[in-house]
Amino acid sequence: MATISKTAHFEGVGLHTGEHVQLNIHPAQVGHGVVFVRTDIESQPKIPASIDYIDYRQRRTALMNNGVEIQTPEHFLAACYGLGIENLLVEISGAELPGADGSALPFCKALLGAGIEEQSGSKTVKVSSELQADRDKAYIKVTPSEKFEIKYTLDHDLDFFPKQVFSLVVTKDSFLKEIAPARTFVLKKEVEALQKFGLGKGATVKNTLVIDDNGSIIDNELRFPDEFTRHKILDIIGDFFLLGARLQGKLEAHRSGHNLNAMLVEKIRGAEHK
Repeated sequence: MATISKTAHFEGVGLHTGEHVQLNIHPAQVGHGVVFVRTDIESQPKIPASIDYIDYRQRRTALMNNGVEIQTPEHFLAACYGLGIENLLVEISGAELPGADGSALPFCKALLGAGIEEQSGSKTVKVSSELQADRDKAYIKVTPSEKFEIKYTLDHDLDFFPKQVFSLVVTKDSFLKEIAPARTFVLKKEVEALQKFGLGKGATVKNTLVIDDNGSIIDNELRFPDEFTRHKILDIIGDFFLLGARLQGKLEAHRSGHNLNAMLVEKIRGAEHK
């Protein structure tokens, strides 16, 4: 368990809202958790990064507390999980976290730049039996393991989009090297539909990998041959921060997205409290 040694600052544009926001990320004491504070609202309401506040949305994670929301926290929370940071007070001047470059790496750099301060009392949830969340052809399941492992299979059934599989044991080093730099992506043919739903207002070819109908990346280059699959693992790590504990188990996912990830987190939490 850890927090940061001093306040970190971050700013940027939300991928979906297109709004420019500023973050002031403060150290917090043991047991505080990661809590967002909406400084753009006079009462400065707080939204904890917990599965108890999940608000299911399309193509992103969202948290809601008494009608006040935080959108797209998953890349920031992945950075927290990967670095072992569990306690922060995050002041944010809008409803959505910055998209940065579409990965968790800029958040990692900001947190590392503020210094990591170790704390005692980290909580671990050890999975004792298999649990699964599924919908249509997609699923995510967890089975017992002594480590935190993730295997993801990305398969869109498209000729121009080859099947990708990636797996790793999640540690601070493996996260920073193999997962944190992986960026979010979208198919070009999906962009118009997303914009009709009011999403993707801040997305560009510089902060989102846009894949054309030939499987090529528009005006950008991959950081890894299997960057798409690695980013899906990044999303899982961010969503599993909402468990409120370090997971000890093996996750295996096929086409899973944010909603299924959160559903499995809820199942694990429910099993833990039985």
